[in-house]
Parts: sequence; C-alpha cells; structure tokens
Amino acid sequence: MRHLPSILLLLGSLPWAVAPATAQDTAKPTPHPIQLRVLAEVVPENLGQVYFVSGKTKTPAFDLPVNNVSDPILVHSRELQLNLVTKDLPLCKLVLPDAGSSFIVILCPTKPSGYRAEIIRADDPSFKRGDVFFLNRTEKIILGKLGSKRLVMPAASSAISRPQGATNGAYYDIAFAARDPSGDKLLSTVRWPVDEQIRSYVFFIQDANGRVTYRAVDEFIGAPPPASPRN
Repeated sequence: MRHLPSILLLLGSLPWAVAPATAQDTAKPTPHPIQLRVLAEVVPENLGQVYFVSGKTKTPAFDLPVNNVSDPILVHSRELQLNLVTKDLPLCKLVLPDAGSSFIVILCPTKPSGYRAEIIRADDPSFKRGDVFFLNRTEKIILGKLGSKRLVMPAASSAISRPQGATNGAYYDIAFAARDPSGDKLLSTVRWPVDEQIRSYVFFIQDANGRVTYRAVDEFIGAPPPASPRN
C-alpha cells in the first residue's frame, strides 16, 4: 500500500433521500455482461446497502466501499441507476461509455443529496499498472511532484498520470500542494514504493473552511498472464 494521509470527513446530517425514480425500461441490454467495480469517496453513516438497476433487472445488493475497489458487479445495460435498498430510493444515474466492458465507478457526493459518478474504463490499454487516477474535487489548483514528474490539476478536474524517476529504483519522492492567493500550501511529502502491481486513485477534497486534504486507494492488478507459446 502507498501510505498517504487518510481523511476524516464529518458529513453531519445529509438529506440523501430523494424522490423515487426508475431506470429507463427502454435501455437496451448488452449481448455480453459488463463488469463494474465501485469506489465511493465517502459513505454517510447508516446508508445501508445499494444495488444497480436497469429496467426490471437488478444486481445483488452490496455495501459501498471507501477503502478499496469493490468486487466485480455484472450488469447488462449501459444505462443504470444506483438505488438504496432500504427505501428503494435512487442515489445516482449513470451512462457507461460505448467502448469497453470493464469500468471503475467512482461515486462522489453531490448537493443536496445523492452521488455523481466518475466513470473510468478499466480495460483501457492506456490505464496501466503503476498509473494513478487523480480527482481534484476542490476549488483550487493542485500541484504535484511525482518523483521527477510534475502534475498541475485545475479545479474540479481529473487526470491519469504516473510517477517517474524512482530513487535507487525503489521509491518515488512525492509532494502535493494547493495553490492559494496567499501562496502555495504544502499538503504532504511522502515516499511511494515502486509497485507495478497496482493502480491507485487519489482524491483531493476541500472542507467547508477551505482546507484541502487528500487520500488514496490502491487497486491490485497482478501480473499479466504469460503469452501463449507460438508453434
């Protein structure tokens, strides 16, 4: 694991319940199942389990994870709705891209209620082992030093990057800062070990007082299968 500061988000009482709705019955099923893995930025206390629905087709209920990417969830439509089990209320609607059959769905809370889905194509060849998906959910520019590589993220943006220039081939020197009118505010300096068996997801979040914090979640990928021998 890459050891980054974790965040304690004090949500208080959020009005998560919204008016009932149903995913479109006209959504066309896909000929082959689509694999979703879910990661929530934060989950309100006592939210309960959720499920995806398209038309009359529902997935098994599951808990929203915040510290790891969920196990694969199979769906058969690219137009989906995330519902709360206890009251059968919708939390989020999402439309998957036409290309791809495996996706990471990152759920970010919205005001006044529910989630917004950030969808990443997990089977995109350009999203590789060792890559990091950065999500800047703040109103500030985020600056990063990923080993010898620089990162500049405008407010409310996302990016995929990867560290470079490992020290002794063993670790990267990492630093993050938030740009402020009074000067750049250092968030953290840390060392990330070189690990080509994971992809990571890093969230930058701003609280009601304007303070920026961040946390990271790693996804184990594993080594690719050996190539088949040629005759």
